[in-house]
Amino acid sequence: MEYIKKLPKIPSFSKDGMDGYSFEIENKNISIDIEDVYKGHDKYCTNKESTHIYYVLDGKGKFKINNELFNVEKGDLIEIPKNTEFIFIGKMKLLLIMTPPFLADNNINGIDNDLYD
Repeated sequence: MEYIKKLPKIPSFSKDGMDGYSFEIENKNISIDIEDVYKGHDKYCTNKESTHIYYVLDGKGKFKINNELFNVEKGDLIEIPKNTEFIFIGKMKLLLIMTPPFLADNNINGIDNDLYD
């Protein structure tokens, strides 16, 4: 077993406003990603099965969760339960832990990000 995991050199996924790097881990009950956010998440998101846990490693931004706006900065932890609509903007480096792991079939993309200036 490989105990030490390295951050991938190229993005595992990209969206308009951020790049994501996924760690390959043995525990299949969670997923762990680093997201380099240079603008934000492009569309509102609701996941039917997964809790999103974000930790702000660097930078600052705003999360809109169930129509409530929150300012976030380095050191903040954001917990978004399943079936909760959210979006974010800013220039941040985020650690994302999802449980259960991300599956596209469980994700509902909503309208475009209305927080962009």
